[in-house]
Amino acid sequence: MQLLQKNEFWLLIFSLGLLYWLFNPSVIMTLVMIVPLLIATVTKK
Repeated sequence: MQLLQKNEFWLLIFSLGLLYWLFNPSVIMTLVMIVPLLIATVTKK
């Protein structure tokens, strides 16, 4: 569970989701991508 506390992990998930969204854009995927970005800003290093 230590990995979930690192904001780099959540930013990695966000960047992978962004790459997927570039080729398959959808409204639902846009809303899902906001969640890891918000978690990354809240968690500490």
